[in-house]
Amino acid sequence: MQPLETAIYKSYLETAAPNLIKAKGDPWKVEKDTLLKHYGSFLLDGWGTLYSKNGFVYPGAMDFMASLRKANKSIRLITNSASRSIKQIQDDLSLMGIDFESHEIISSGSLLAVLNETVGLKEAFYMGSKDGMMFLEEAKIQAVENPSEPIVILSGVHPTQSEVDKAIKILSNENSKVLVLNPDAYAPDPDGEKIPVTGIIANTLKEKTGCQLLFCGKPFPLIFEVVLRSLIPSTESVIMIGDTLGTDIAGANIVGIDSALVLGRNVKESELRDDIYSLGVSPTYVLNGFH
Repeated sequence: MQPLETAIYKSYLETAAPNLIKAKGDPWKVEKDTLLKHYGSFLLDGWGTLYSKNGFVYPGAMDFMASLRKANKSIRLITNSASRSIKQIQDDLSLMGIDFESHEIISSGSLLAVLNETVGLKEAFYMGSKDGMMFLEEAKIQAVENPSEPIVILSGVHPTQSEVDKAIKILSNENSKVLVLNPDAYAPDPDGEKIPVTGIIANTLKEKTGCQLLFCGKPFPLIFEVVLRSLIPSTESVIMIGDTLGTDIAGANIVGIDSALVLGRNVKESELRDDIYSLGVSPTYVLNGFH
């Protein structure tokens, strides 16, 4: 991991699970067929695990999905996506040849309404896509240019400079907060290159203003709790499969479920040991893709 990436994910762990016991030992290398034999419920990350930009589907991902369906496994897509509705995610995946039922998709954006039951926001300055506005509507939060309290909601990865400047001005006031609907710091493209995304923007806003950051999505427990409740009564033998130590794997560690890291996406095999040591988080298993 890059130093900034490590620092951001460490800060997430300090917030979400300050007493988490640090990982010891190496994860087991495993084949996907072994996981099929031993687990009944599969929580799957989306971007970087099953697919990437421009409709790219990783080799073997569709065959793996087919094997899960054939074995009648419980499946959930657990995604740090906050710029598309569940229906949009479902439709986009269908075009790629990956089919999920709507109840099988849990996104970080969809948790804003749940989070706002505690926070109680009425209005905020919004930085994100037009499609992501629906999550504010569901949470009964109005998007305004000059909120009565210094609150920003961040969901998009391509804010304009004027939006960033406006957010910094708002957040320079006391008791300012950013609700981050996608905690990912980096997302991999099909070639394994890392693209800075929302978590990096949130970190920049915090550095410049000292604002408090609140999060929906992995690795924070709420999204896992919602997913695990959806599996009742079949919550035994659950595994999380993802490509990112600081979100997918850390989140699984926090809620006490097994995990498998898909190598070569956000984590290179040559860097795995160093990344585990740096972050103090380890998957139960590692997978070399879905071949």
